[in-house]
Amino acid sequence: MISKEYSILFPEIRRRMYFKSHNWLLARCYRPGCAPKTPIPSKEDSKEESNNTLSSWNNARLDFLTTSLPINNISQILSSWTWSPSLHLTGLQDKLSALFLELGLGPGSLYSEIIKENPDILIHPECEWDAEVRLGDDLCLSEQAFLRERKRKMRKAFAEFIGVPINEVHEDDIPIVAIAGSGGGFRAMLNTIGSLSACNSTRLLDCVTYTAGISGSCWALGTIYSGVAGSTNPVDAGQHVKDRIKLSYLDMATLEALVTPPTNKYLLSGFLRKAAGEASSVSLVDLYGTFVSSRIFVPSNMDKLDIRQMSLYRFREKVDDGSLPLPIFTALQHVIISPDDKTTIGFRKTSESRPTKNSLQKIIANQLETLTPSRWLWYEFTPYEVGCDELGAWIPSWALGRPFINGKNLDRRPEMSFMILSGIFASAFCASLKHYFAEIRPALRVLPNQLYQWLEDIITENEKDLGLIHPVLPSKVPNFMKGLTGLLRTGSPEDITTADTLGFFDAGAELNIPYYPLLRRNVDCVIALDASADSQDLWFKRAEAHGASELAVKRGLRTWPRGTGWPTRLSGVSQKDTEEIIAKNPETANAALAQQQEAEVLQQTERKFGEDAITSSSKSSLKQQSSCEVWIGTTRTNGSESSRLDDLEEEDLYQRDGIGIVYIPLVPNIKIPDFDPSSISTWRREVLPNESQNLLDTAEANMTEGIPKIKKVLKAMWKRKRAERTTREQKGMNRFTA
Repeated sequence: MISKEYSILFPEIRRRMYFKSHNWLLARCYRPGCAPKTPIPSKEDSKEESNNTLSSWNNARLDFLTTSLPINNISQILSSWTWSPSLHLTGLQDKLSALFLELGLGPGSLYSEIIKENPDILIHPECEWDAEVRLGDDLCLSEQAFLRERKRKMRKAFAEFIGVPINEVHEDDIPIVAIAGSGGGFRAMLNTIGSLSACNSTRLLDCVTYTAGISGSCWALGTIYSGVAGSTNPVDAGQHVKDRIKLSYLDMATLEALVTPPTNKYLLSGFLRKAAGEASSVSLVDLYGTFVSSRIFVPSNMDKLDIRQMSLYRFREKVDDGSLPLPIFTALQHVIISPDDKTTIGFRKTSESRPTKNSLQKIIANQLETLTPSRWLWYEFTPYEVGCDELGAWIPSWALGRPFINGKNLDRRPEMSFMILSGIFASAFCASLKHYFAEIRPALRVLPNQLYQWLEDIITENEKDLGLIHPVLPSKVPNFMKGLTGLLRTGSPEDITTADTLGFFDAGAELNIPYYPLLRRNVDCVIALDASADSQDLWFKRAEAHGASELAVKRGLRTWPRGTGWPTRLSGVSQKDTEEIIAKNPETANAALAQQQEAEVLQQTERKFGEDAITSSSKSSLKQQSSCEVWIGTTRTNGSESSRLDDLEEEDLYQRDGIGIVYIPLVPNIKIPDFDPSSISTWRREVLPNESQNLLDTAEANMTEGIPKIKKVLKAMWKRKRAERTTREQKGMNRFTA
């Protein structure tokens, strides 16, 4: 059940892991004839010992880190912490004491000022509006209006970009292009901003319809669209974050900003309003978002401090007239499936792929056979709406955080602050233990082989259990689908409409490029910016394990690139096994192989922990790597031909009717000598100005080098769409005259 607390699962899972690991040690550490002298405890004795350990662990845990609590409870917990006198933290303790006073419920506190006073309608006009849940999977009217305006704005820019007269470009023929930024903390944020700077200077950005992000790329988009940098120019955004993240968000300057006017009210309003909301609780994720925002979303010029900039809804002021691409932010909900809930997601029947009744039944049957105890639901957050395509439910972005029942809001509270959302979008620490291990796996290779293998075996044996445990619970918001029983899309989780809250966290836990919300918008070309975690091929493995088959089934991705241009084997799978996978399930294998395209590029830059330092010759090879690879799909292939742009003749390129994938990894660039982007960890809490500039310059150089290929692809797509339109129009004329 989705409403079940993950912590309830801890005792049983830990008990099972205890016996598995204990038996493993006996088998591996004691050879025959060399049994331990101490008696092996019985299962009952071990269970009692394990339960006692669990009891002690539960008593000692920090509730604030593992659940959402009322704000006064958090203040009590934090104020009860004992600090060692040897640390000389008098200044820190003074700042924390001041912060506790601001968070307190008493008279004169910031909490009292913000919550007890009526919201300013000039700042929160949504407090006079009522919201209803919109059901369906169509784009909302506001986004449809945006698309019309964006096409008008793009026409001239697109003609100039591909080098043709403007009178030859029809709005309907312009390809729908999306830029998708990966997760990866400050590194991903800087990579996305640097790449967008190159897009802006080359006029490519004026030809882009959507920008989407995960985790750190959400911070990049938030910096640009909020206007905290003084403008929406990516160059200004880059200089802003370079200046702001030179200090850690855990620096004393952050506490100073949290307790000193005017930044205290600016930074804490969202946190305090969430604490006073329907759930009356906040979590570590909310605190994290507030602290990170104190660095990213505070303008250097305090005269320009404006809390309205932290409104996702107000981002639409930058896009309503079509001046900028529409930003799409993403988050996940991890749904725990009860054993008797045999539901599956409803499958979309698109014009691209309309499965027959028999094939659809076969797909559903296969899905039921492989049903896992959990599911990932993708939620998208735009300036217009927040919702989940898989459930078919949407609310206005300004209504997120309100309690709903039967599709109607119960009050008119202010919009949830983008600072809170920024914590949700990048809450990678809320991932399951399974994903934690996957993230740190490369670092663990420095351990002795026997110890590393022991850990890996334990993780493998308990993979399903560990996939259910979240040491830090996701941030919770009121469930806007409550009471909508029987009205959501077929296959929605049974108790999604009875849960009081929804838990959101970093979408990178499943897939680190936000393909999903773009595919439902029928994009023609996705420009994927990848600045993923230190084990850079990690998300491709996730894609084949979690995303590939789902995307192939849900979206009917017959136009996803395929062919011999792809790597011939899946990561960690032998050539023989790959061939067997393709033979048994060609549709799933096609998508899985397609998503391995980037791994082919990344293998050139893979950096193993514990290896010797990079030699000068290897550094030279790093500089020569391709910073841009392009693949184009088609429905008119039997899989024997390549999808790689460099392998296609110009005439073949025009015949391709599938999705184009432009993959731009954050690799070293010869224009920024002696700099390896992977030397900047995705977990850094601060980045020095020279490091930030190097990342910005590298990203900009990589994108600029890819512009010729992108022009070639977009021009080919434009010609194909123009030919298809003229053919349709001619057929229509023939029917009319007949």
